[in-house]
Amino acid sequence: MSEDRRTHTTNGIDGRGVPRRRTLTSGKIVYGDGAYTYDCAIREISTSGARIGIAGSIVIPKAFFLIDQKRGTAFEAELVWRNGTQAGLRFHAAHDLATLSDSRLLYLRRLHAEAQLR
Repeated sequence: MSEDRRTHTTNGIDGRGVPRRRTLTSGKIVYGDGAYTYDCAIREISTSGARIGIAGSIVIPKAFFLIDQKRGTAFEAELVWRNGTQAGLRFHAAHDLATLSDSRLLYLRRLHAEAQLR
């Protein structure tokens, strides 16, 4: 990664508004009401978005959920860009899976719990 990319990624001057912090956390991409799930690595994250590492062969829709396994949070995410095995996301909402009360989203809590058992 070039010095310019690193600077833009970590200080927020690239138009994000909120700087991301580096991390290496397990994540799960979920869509189709839980019918489709893919593991990913969360490389950078902020309150407004993330950069994730994914397998090059998986298809990601424009809108999906990203489960942050470490924090127990499900983000309503939008795919902003993709370059091979990297993707940039914008978050529209966050749901704490421990206190999730929306019955339409309870499958996210189940998927998180199942992943924790592995």
